[in-house]
Amino acid sequence: MPDNPIATSAVASDLVLYAACMPAAPFRDYVSAAAGAGFDAVTIWPLMYRRALSREGLTAADMKQLVADAGLKFLDLDPIGSWLPNPDSGDDTSPGFRSVWTRQEFFDCAEALGLESLVAVHLGSGEVEPEVAIEGFAELCDDAAEHGLKVGLEFMPFSGIPDLDAALHIVETADRANGGYVFDLWHLHRSGGGRADLARLPLERVFCVQFSDGPVDAPADLLDEAMWNRLEPGTGSFDLAGDLRALAEAGLSTRVGPEAFRKGFSERDPHLVAKDLMAATRNVLGLDPLD
Repeated sequence: MPDNPIATSAVASDLVLYAACMPAAPFRDYVSAAAGAGFDAVTIWPLMYRRALSREGLTAADMKQLVADAGLKFLDLDPIGSWLPNPDSGDDTSPGFRSVWTRQEFFDCAEALGLESLVAVHLGSGEVEPEVAIEGFAELCDDAAEHGLKVGLEFMPFSGIPDLDAALHIVETADRANGGYVFDLWHLHRSGGGRADLARLPLERVFCVQFSDGPVDAPADLLDEAMWNRLEPGTGSFDLAGDLRALAEAGLSTRVGPEAFRKGFSERDPHLVAKDLMAATRNVLGLDPLD
């Protein structure tokens, strides 16, 4: 512990509203809600992009302009699961979360929207051979680099890349300059990890930190909890403030924000959801509430 402890909020270079918080919201409402609540940036899912094009009458240029006009940064396209040779089908994954595009379609979307990075995950619960994953991740990073994109790997406890050890082995062995981590504290805690694991993170490769909360006892179905029943930051059993403070004291400054979709969010006004998530985020970071 340093003589003058660093504030928890020092970990946050930007506050991000992640698309998983409101995937059912119309794109205009999502952007307006994020800006109105005081977030600095947003991300997008393929499902949201397709819906905006086909049902909401927007073009990619319209979407990019809406984000810029709102004073927001447009960051990630999440998730891409087609980077593993012969990946399992992901049939046990929620339809809204499946990776149904070709790799080129991800690149085309990212370029059209002016995004910075892709989020690579394993969609499904089958085992993943480490050497196969290393090869696939390295190839995806190389292809993405040709489009000016970074690739962040996100481990998930209900997938074949279930924990930090697995993610570290893949990213560090692949050793691509544009490869790194999307680090979700919910996934860390639900995979059996904890505060001590934070010291093993190569901070220069951590592209962002996501967080949400949960009860002490994990449910039997972690995928269901992840997709529908995460708790807002600071309302569960995880010491998120302590985790974020530890990362700040280690020298990490990156994009942070809530990823906490819950049943019922889609029935609420997106602006109220975003406002509540911002209040919870600022509370965890030790920041004063916004007026």
